[in-house]
Amino acid sequence: MSWDPYDTGADPGVEPEVYTAPGEEPPGPADPADPLDDPTTAVDATPSLDADPGLPNFDPALGDPAAVVGNPGEAMGVWQQHQGEGACAIGAQGMVLEYLTGQRISEEQLITEAAVNDGFDGTGTAPDDLGNLLERHGVPVRQVEDASLEQLEGVLAEGGAAIVGLDADEIWSAGHGPGDDTPVGDAAGIPGQDANHAVWVTGIDNNDPARPMVVLNDSGHPDGQGLQVPLDEFLGAWQDSGNFLVAAGPSQAVR
Repeated sequence: MSWDPYDTGADPGVEPEVYTAPGEEPPGPADPADPLDDPTTAVDATPSLDADPGLPNFDPALGDPAAVVGNPGEAMGVWQQHQGEGACAIGAQGMVLEYLTGQRISEEQLITEAAVNDGFDGTGTAPDDLGNLLERHGVPVRQVEDASLEQLEGVLAEGGAAIVGLDADEIWSAGHGPGDDTPVGDAAGIPGQDANHAVWVTGIDNNDPARPMVVLNDSGHPDGQGLQVPLDEFLGAWQDSGNFLVAAGPSQAVR
């Protein structure tokens, strides 16, 4: 399974010019096609960001810090966008490793470690292997399937770090809902689910009780530093991984 749908080299498509004979009316615009309806589209195809009006980012200077679970402002300081193919889970672990230990290890080294020890080949990280890089560098981790929001909040409140699997389409593309999902098939660990990405959840902002926001450090998105996602949208995207959670950090946070 590939948890890395964002293609950093993708360019927006350019409409070809259409020849119109003298006296003929130029053709009208074609009906927009949904790439998810195309059977040739790859399972981990990049959601289109061309029409994205822009996703909000957390601002630690705004609001009441007491209404925020976790420390997303501090976590933003170690955000990096990953460059390797299929390396979103590696990018998430690299950021968490620096946040918890102060060690900044290059993405290239982490990819090499994952390739040697976990068989990483650029097609993504299997859920069972998520957290292995952290453990090899001395960070305690615990994998939780079917985790609850309360468990996620508990990890953040105890000073730990939380990496989750989710469906990037649902947090990146306006109007994309669960009915638009493209199944990934029998991926290891989460058969039949629609998760295609891994991110670090750094906080939950409750400054607006009517619209709580989940704060992410998303290594796969160019604006992923403190990316804010409405709680209901996050929960829908997280559900596609079977609410898969990797808790990392202090022992009380991973119990």
